Amino acid sequence: MRLYATQTSPYARKVHIALLEKNIPCDMEWVDLRAPGHAALEHNPLGKIPVLVRDDGSSVYDSAVIIQYLEILCPEPAIIPHDPEARIEALRIEALASGIMDTTIAWVLEQRHASDCQDAAMLQRARGKILAALAILQEETDAWQDAGTAPVLTLAQIATVAAVGYVDLRAPDFLLQFPDLTAWMHTMRLRPSVSATAPR
Repeated sequence: MRLYATQTSPYARKVHIALLEKNIPCDMEWVDLRAPGHAALEHNPLGKIPVLVRDDGSSVYDSAVIIQYLEILCPEPAIIPHDPEARIEALRIEALASGIMDTTIAWVLEQRHASDCQDAAMLQRARGKILAALAILQEETDAWQDAGTAPVLTLAQIATVAAVGYVDLRAPDFLLQFPDLTAWMHTMRLRPSVSATAPR
């Protein structure tokens, strides 16, 4: 299999961590999304990453769908709980983390406009949403203090690492209000799957 990704995409990082946690062999191909006709377009008409190309040449895209596929392909070790309530909780946190990624990307893109062309109200709303979601993730990590040495990370923990890591990359000041979350991330960076996928 081959995963098309960029080295800063939090969605691709989520999948990459899952592959490493589940010990699934997969080649990585780094894509420049700004290049005309980049490689991912051949496998996803939207040109978005990550894209997982299976050994038969078929492709799976959207990070959430790829994660579900990996669980089918390699059920153990499971990163999504089997218990129905625990499963819903993991998917809820994944959705929250994805929302942080989406909103942070929108905030970054708006910041790239000339200052007199920026939508100040949009930036303020985005910041508020990100901070509110980070506050919830900080509460969740209180119960994950042993995650760094756990046999396998859960989907909720993987998604949290990807989201918080992206905020730290693009808007590190947003994390100043969350020392416990920042400390948890510092511990998680010692885990091989997390350190190997750090944005570059």
